[in-house]
Amino acid sequence: MPITKATASSVAPAAKGDLVVGSATNDAAILGVGSNDQVLTADSSTTTGLKWAAASGGSSFVGCSLTQSSAQSISSTTQTDLTFDTEQFDTNGFHSTSTNTARITIPSGKGGYYLVTAKVSYASNSTGTRGLWLVKNGSTYIGTSFNEPVSTGDITTVQINAIVNLVATDYITMNAYQSSGGSLNTATDQFKTTFAVQYLGA
Repeated sequence: MPITKATASSVAPAAKGDLVVGSATNDAAILGVGSNDQVLTADSSTTTGLKWAAASGGSSFVGCSLTQSSAQSISSTTQTDLTFDTEQFDTNGFHSTSTNTARITIPSGKGGYYLVTAKVSYASNSTGTRGLWLVKNGSTYIGTSFNEPVSTGDITTVQINAIVNLVATDYITMNAYQSSGGSLNTATDQFKTTFAVQYLGA
C-alpha cells in the first residue's frame, strides 16, 4: 500500500540520520545513514530504490605526460615512432619506460574520451618539411600536422591536440617525419618533445 502518515509513523528510525523510505513491497522502510561525504543515490536494484554512495565528480586527475631526456635521431623521409624515457607523471600505468616506450596504452577500466597532446621539435634546419602523426594501435591515423621550417633554420615545432575515444588496451603513438635530406634530432631543451593524455570521461 502507499506510504501514508499513519504507516510512516509506525516505522521508527533507530539512529541519527536514518530515513523513512518506500520499499519494494509498497511499505515503509528504514534506510540507515551512509558514511561521511556519501550522497543519496537512486539504485533500482535495492529494496528501497536508494543507496548511499560516493559523490560523482571531483575525481582525481587521470593521465600521463612524457618527454625525452636525450635527443632522438629522425632519418629523412622515414616515418619514425618517437620514444619516451621520462614520465613527468603517470597516474594509472599508461606508459612504460622499459617496454614499448613509444606507446601510451589505455589501462583496464579507463576506456572513454581522452585529450591527447603531442609535440615534436626538430633541430635547426631550413630544408624540407616537418610532420607529425598520431596513430592508434599501429595502423589507424587519428591526427596529423605539417609545418614548413622557418627560413632562418631555427628549431621547428609541430603539434597536435585531439579528443579521441579509446578503449582499454588501445595504444597511441607519435610518428615523426622530416624531409631535410639528412637525419635531424629532436629537441630536448625548452622546446621539449612531449606526449600526454588526459582522461575526460566515459
